[in-house]
Amino acid sequence: MKVFKIILIVLVVFVLILSAGGYLFIQSHKPQYSGEFTLSGLHEEVNVYYDTYGIPHIYAQNEEDAYRALGYVHAQDRLWQMELMRRIAPGRLAEIFGKDLLETDIFFRTLGINRYSEQTVHELLEKGDSPELRGSQAYLDGINQFIAKGHTPVEYLLIGLEKTPFSLLDMHNVMGYMAFSFAMAHRTDPLVSRIAAEYGTAYLNDLNIYVTPESTLIKNYTFYSEAEQIAGFTSSVMETLPVPVWIGSNSWIVGPEKSKSGSVIFANDPHIGFAQPAVWYEAHLITPAWEFYGYHLALQPFATIGHSRNIAIGLTMFENDDINFYREHTDPDHPNQYLYKNEWLDFDEREEHIHIKDSTDISITVRSSVHGPVVTDVLQNTDSLSVISMWWIYTRFPSKLLEINYEFNHANHIDEVRSAASKIHAPGLNVMYGDKQGNIAWWASAKLPVWPSHVNSKLILNGSTGEDEPTGYLDFSQNPQAENPPWNYVYSANNQPDTINNQLYPGYYLPEDRAKRIVQLLEAKEKLDSDYFKAMLLDNTSPVTPVLAKEMVYMINPDGETEEKMYRILAGWDGSHNTKDTAPVIYNKLVYTILELAMEDELGKEAFKDFLGTHLLKRSVAGFIRNDSSVWWNNVHTEKNETRTDIFNQAFSRSAYELEQQLGADPSVWKWEEVHTLEHKHALGAVNVLKFLFNVGPYHTGSSSSLLNNLMFTFTGSGKYKVVAGPSTRRVIDFSDIENSFSILPTGQSGNPFSPHYKDQAQMFIDGEFRKQMMNQEEIRSTSRDVLILKPSDKAN
Repeated sequence: MKVFKIILIVLVVFVLILSAGGYLFIQSHKPQYSGEFTLSGLHEEVNVYYDTYGIPHIYAQNEEDAYRALGYVHAQDRLWQMELMRRIAPGRLAEIFGKDLLETDIFFRTLGINRYSEQTVHELLEKGDSPELRGSQAYLDGINQFIAKGHTPVEYLLIGLEKTPFSLLDMHNVMGYMAFSFAMAHRTDPLVSRIAAEYGTAYLNDLNIYVTPESTLIKNYTFYSEAEQIAGFTSSVMETLPVPVWIGSNSWIVGPEKSKSGSVIFANDPHIGFAQPAVWYEAHLITPAWEFYGYHLALQPFATIGHSRNIAIGLTMFENDDINFYREHTDPDHPNQYLYKNEWLDFDEREEHIHIKDSTDISITVRSSVHGPVVTDVLQNTDSLSVISMWWIYTRFPSKLLEINYEFNHANHIDEVRSAASKIHAPGLNVMYGDKQGNIAWWASAKLPVWPSHVNSKLILNGSTGEDEPTGYLDFSQNPQAENPPWNYVYSANNQPDTINNQLYPGYYLPEDRAKRIVQLLEAKEKLDSDYFKAMLLDNTSPVTPVLAKEMVYMINPDGETEEKMYRILAGWDGSHNTKDTAPVIYNKLVYTILELAMEDELGKEAFKDFLGTHLLKRSVAGFIRNDSSVWWNNVHTEKNETRTDIFNQAFSRSAYELEQQLGADPSVWKWEEVHTLEHKHALGAVNVLKFLFNVGPYHTGSSSSLLNNLMFTFTGSGKYKVVAGPSTRRVIDFSDIENSFSILPTGQSGNPFSPHYKDQAQMFIDGEFRKQMMNQEEIRSTSRDVLILKPSDKAN
């Protein structure tokens, strides 16, 4: 018995020591939301009040102090996210993750974003003193002071990475990566060109890509083979990135005449890939002369979206075509020369050296033509004469994004916001605007090239003649836009804008589902309020899919009890995607199977998979399913001439069989939430033993792709729909009560897993809840749980 007591005491002491050690470890690596700290460079004391959800309300006496404090508090919650983001564009992920990210590094080094950022920083410094430069440098100084004296995030310890200072170059590289992640052409153009070259224009026309008779199609096997490889390679690169990509967005704004409060009401929910930490960092900055509540990207001192007491700004993706590919004609005897306007030119070359963790460093040669970097050089084991380069508007004009965001954050009038929006050259953005004075507006902001009439910018173009080049650019006044329209609302859902000069501008616009639903709901009532806007953001009903479902089932002859039940469920569906609904389970399985049966015989497995990852799928699927005469219905590998009815019935039978195997024989127990799930994944959460610490979820959820509550997934044949992207925030602002605006983040404000704000909004997000965006000073101070006091180093006690 005595021995047993001794053993028990030893065990208890051991557990206590482990617990104490764990506690001390966590305390030494978590953010510090309260206390007093000194920061060099501050002019006056700064008080940071953290609200219930860890959002900092920064009270400073001047802007530079506010931005320096923002850098410090942003870093202590999101330093690891900043580290990842700054490494993507210059191709430095393999330094910390090893050879698994080598292809990604090679790809981004080839794009040349880092070189462009270097030039942008040089021009910014050459320009001399400016408010955006002062604010940026103060913000960076705050980050770097946290690196020097703050707690080290646990990720640095786990991968053995030293903290190093951040710079203006890092800041601009983040902007460059985000600009590229907006683009769709690198996934779509090569695949479209391959389809056109191998099967002809009829196959494209059935996907709503129309090729004019004047278009020149290059029928060359190695050309379209490499086009397909480019699409597959870029898709693979974007999928392996440890950070989210931008995908789409919703926004709508009503004027005073359509508002119950008599003031502008504003909503915005940018759609971005889900990851942990979440993409946005909310911060409220207040000085005696200025105030702004904003959403900040990693390493960005100026909010990308946000509001003051006078104006609100939101963004959606324009989806215009700002990337094009050119096939360069090279000299077989002099492979480093290419033909351009009857002249042989040398490719520009540069060497890039890539450090790889736990492996041998490598060097690559990057070539560029007059059009841009040679992207086929990133492909492995290719021995072809085809050389394809990438033309991207973003790198062809000086970037003013830093200046633009500063001006957005400091604007007080519609004229100032319009002026800032007009400076955006890329990425293309729909700038959404509302203000206290009752103005509402939408501007499609981008530098839009004018193409010769024979050019289809969704195909790979001829790089040798000079005849496929832009002939000019539209003036901003010609871009799609609306200010205070007589119908009293503006909206954007990444859908096709109205005509420009009597023609539709080319792009990768999304289908009308969300746009149609927005208009339907906005026009359903004469007067709207913020609660109605919240409900719209959570709306999970499609106006399109139930119509398609009925059209499909009317062509199907069900066979057996399971198919009869499936038939009745689809025929009676209202388009809702609630967690307990069965129809979405059947509908999505059926649509996938129809597409696979119709297209995989032409495209092959890999290209079909690439197609499923493009916006082309979403835009074309409704018209495709309704097209009884589409050339895609016939299986090229059989002697029979299959029809749409044949494919629908084959798909329905196969879907029934596979769903029975997956979910059981009774369709009434097939629930959407069982196959539709969301997990917020951290870069280190791929390691099983770390998943519990870093990943958030999974959650069973409702809604779906192409709905207002747009929870997007990639189609696969598994019958499981893992959500990969969706609302990065949901915002509602009523200018009649600006201090009671609403928001939510997908997980939490902090990126530190030891913070209480790492995932404190995750269940709220799933449940469709909102939280207050506090702006009232008395309320902020009286309800604040934590106060961080930052003192100038020369005034500290």
